[in-house]
Amino acid sequence: HIENGRVKDTETMRLKTGLRRAMEQFRPGVRLTGQQNIMLTDLSEEQRGPLEVLLHEHGIVTDPNAAGAYRFAMACPALPTCGLAVAESERILPSVVEQIAAELRALGLGDEPISVRMTGCPNGCARPHMGDIGIVGRSKDLYTIAIGGDWVNTRMNVLYASSVHTNKIAETLRPLFVLWKAERLAQETFGDFCHRVGIEQLKAKATTLAVAGD
Repeated sequence: HIENGRVKDTETMRLKTGLRRAMEQFRPGVRLTGQQNIMLTDLSEEQRGPLEVLLHEHGIVTDPNAAGAYRFAMACPALPTCGLAVAESERILPSVVEQIAAELRALGLGDEPISVRMTGCPNGCARPHMGDIGIVGRSKDLYTIAIGGDWVNTRMNVLYASSVHTNKIAETLRPLFVLWKAERLAQETFGDFCHRVGIEQLKAKATTLAVAGD
């Protein structure tokens, strides 16, 4: 998993250095995915163990499930790079996803796959309009939240809340996660659950939960 698709060294993970050494030592095939991640291919079973050791030495996590809610999170560059952006995206995605992940972990849903996509304007470069959760910037610190997309990008999500402050995004989603846990079908994803129940029912039930204090 490559956070925001940025191949760089940080204090906790020397991704750029580790990948370079992996290329030099193992000569794998490289695939860049539409999820802003990297796949190393054409490796023998004998190479896999030493490669994982090398990557771990550089702080690079190779278990995709270990990324939790980060695994399928995406953001566009937004501010300060993009002239179209009206709000932050890439720079605040890690903190927003961590808040969402904390809510999921509290409900025992931390290992469930869920796609969170965030952009700094409605143009949708990170495909927020098709994710389980789409977060789109409206103005400084304010975002719309849409829910109900699907994994194969064939279904648009639906507007759930407007003008939500950055610090309130996870809190706004919490009642929906509670409903998902309580009423989902077997193996039903968050997006499929929201689509099946419908936006009006979800709003009504979420309001009831909020009044009751979850």
